[in-house]
Amino acid sequence: MRSWSPTLTAMLAGEEVTRCYLIELDNGITPIVRLTNHDATMTVGADVFEASPGFDVTRISIQNGGNPAGLDIALPFDGDGPIYTDHVKAGAWRGATVTVWIADFTNPVDREVIVQGFIGLTDYTDRLAGRIEVVTKADALADLVLLTVQTKCPFEFGGPRCGVNLAPYTVTGTVATVISRSRFTITVSNPSGLNFLHGSITFTSGANAGAKRQVRNWIAGTGMVELVTGFPFDIEPGDAFSIHAGCALTRPACAFYNNENRFGGFDKTPGDMLGAG
Repeated sequence: MRSWSPTLTAMLAGEEVTRCYLIELDNGITPIVRLTNHDATMTVGADVFEASPGFDVTRISIQNGGNPAGLDIALPFDGDGPIYTDHVKAGAWRGATVTVWIADFTNPVDREVIVQGFIGLTDYTDRLAGRIEVVTKADALADLVLLTVQTKCPFEFGGPRCGVNLAPYTVTGTVATVISRSRFTITVSNPSGLNFLHGSITFTSGANAGAKRQVRNWIAGTGMVELVTGFPFDIEPGDAFSIHAGCALTRPACAFYNNENRFGGFDKTPGDMLGAG
């Protein structure tokens, strides 16, 4: 059970409520956006929350017992920023982390987190209108997730349940030629002959610095990289990146990475054994 600061609790229970909301959004690519629905910009430590009449919290419900908090918010995005319509359309904000605080605007340092999560779906109309869906961590944890009975491993390569250290299988390079935001050739030093198929590439410079995408196809002879989904912004020759090898998510692939003891696939089902016999 969470305990809020006594001064903030007293303010919310008192006759004069000086409540406001603060929000921080970070997509890892464009500058972090910090807004407040108060009518004046506020500074909390080193962070500046800009006053935004377009940001508002229209409904909030907080429950005990591990139930997700309910929060309906309005966020502005237009051609003037700081959340730009073109960036939303390009998908730059999908998956961005979100934190919302409730605070006392007479002393914004006195604040409490009411929601932490990430941006899920985004949609928009031909006019300057749209919607951003915020998925809280509690919402995500409330979903019942069951492993699928399949021959391939369901774990993310290099993730916590996989456990492979990606550092030895990661190299750096630069973009050579660009066909599109999802297809380009790279110049990379790869003395170990790493196979980047099903790996991931993360830009470290250029308009997409900080953005990460999964490799759908890798042609070693030409240095061609094809992605599952394209990057949100234009790619330029010379843009720097890091890229790591991929995994076919099969038992032999797991063994290649000396990780067979963590293989999560179901390739030893009765049907497989009968067929092998």
